Amino acid sequence: MEVLTQDEIDQLLTNIDSADTKGFEDIEAFERYLTERKDVSEELYGIFGKDVSICRFFASGNNENLLEDIRRKNEAEGYGNVKIPNTNITLINYSFCPQCKTAFSYKALVDYYRNPKPDPRYKNRMYQYREDTRAYCNNCDTYFLPALVISDGTPRNEVQFLCRVQTIDAVEKYFSQKDMSVLTKNKNNVIHKDKLRAIKNDVFIKDLEEKPTLITNIIQYTPFRYITKFVDGTNVEKGDLLFDEWGR
Repeated sequence: MEVLTQDEIDQLLTNIDSADTKGFEDIEAFERYLTERKDVSEELYGIFGKDVSICRFFASGNNENLLEDIRRKNEAEGYGNVKIPNTNITLINYSFCPQCKTAFSYKALVDYYRNPKPDPRYKNRMYQYREDTRAYCNNCDTYFLPALVISDGTPRNEVQFLCRVQTIDAVEKYFSQKDMSVLTKNKNNVIHKDKLRAIKNDVFIKDLEEKPTLITNIIQYTPFRYITKFVDGTNVEKGDLLFDEWGR
């Protein structure tokens, strides 16, 4: 398989963005896009340096009706969603297998990412946890990309669904490009307790403004009492733990 350079990937994503600025006029067009994107090279999604959406709603003249249709289907199929406290933002799950159309609830996706189907293309389990953003459908033996739609009153864009490990890894890679060491890359953030460890959240949300996907993925896993401090930027001085959980 031909390996693209980062410049070639950036240009390809730019071309896709430019071609898709007209948005989606109805839910059928949106579902058609989600069904057909299984043919898009997964490398475009697995490279976390480009974790912004390819899907665009902005120029659609039917945004309010489209959002209502997405919410109606979300409720009918039991997809589930996540409301980000203290904001008008909701992450609406709209994930289904593009092959057999099986609906995947938000809980089902989270459960899968905790124990993904082993893939021999990854040299070990940890690499798969960090790099594989796909889910797997047992009904038809198909890997697919889940979809979360950001809504703050109208659909804004579809975001990449990352598990906790992938979120940490993606944030660390983003800041490493700025010559900054955050989270586990800064050894002072790792707190040991017996055989367990926790991670201090030394990330300022304002430094992630150009990466809304990373913001939404961090927030969706963060307990309410930590979200408010993360949003107002006091998480660092308060010594907040990332996700408030001890991890391996």
